[in-house]
Amino acid sequence: MVAKESILPKLSLLQRLALVQKDVDYIQKEKKQGMKYSIVSHDAVTAKVRPLMVQHGVIYYPCHLDVSQSGNRTQMTAIIRFVSTDDRDDYIDVYSAGYGIDEQDKGPGKAISYSVKYALLKALGLESGDDPDEDQHTPHEDPGNEHNLAMVAFEADIDLATEVEQLEKVAAKHKVAITKASATYPARVLKARQHYAAKLRLLKASDDKKLDDEGSSD
Repeated sequence: MVAKESILPKLSLLQRLALVQKDVDYIQKEKKQGMKYSIVSHDAVTAKVRPLMVQHGVIYYPCHLDVSQSGNRTQMTAIIRFVSTDDRDDYIDVYSAGYGIDEQDKGPGKAISYSVKYALLKALGLESGDDPDEDQHTPHEDPGNEHNLAMVAFEADIDLATEVEQLEKVAAKHKVAITKASATYPARVLKARQHYAAKLRLLKASDDKKLDDEGSSD
């Protein structure tokens, strides 16, 4: 019995990528709600490129990530590997980089999407948008910035307070710094104020418990 021939022709990886490059057409920019300008998104690139990669026998994946965090910004350098499905030793590595700004835990995901998107765009010679896949309304917070350092000091004093009166003095002490930081880093100030509010609730609950205990003992 004769084994079935592969449906795909025996091409090198570079030949396969050349076919993908030939077949992929223009990727439409999009401007989502809240964005200042149009971009070519990660999802749009994937939707156009992936079917052609499958058709021509190419897979791609991040094979190395070097990640660091700077305030609310995740910074990443990445190696995206393109491999022939017929020969795992036939591959090329494309070096890329990505940034993801987020107040919670989405920074790494944004940075990976950014890295993969630009590796695909550059490897295939496709047009890119005007801006990376970042949250365009979230400013980068530099940990060494004077306003961020002021909020760190504010939060440290909050942690040291053991009574409501002490906590109120902490707020008064940092009032000027809070006001100055609010104009530039409102999200960072909000985070510090939420920390203050949580500590205030904790101390008031402790005071209420003491009063209840005293009442019970009487």
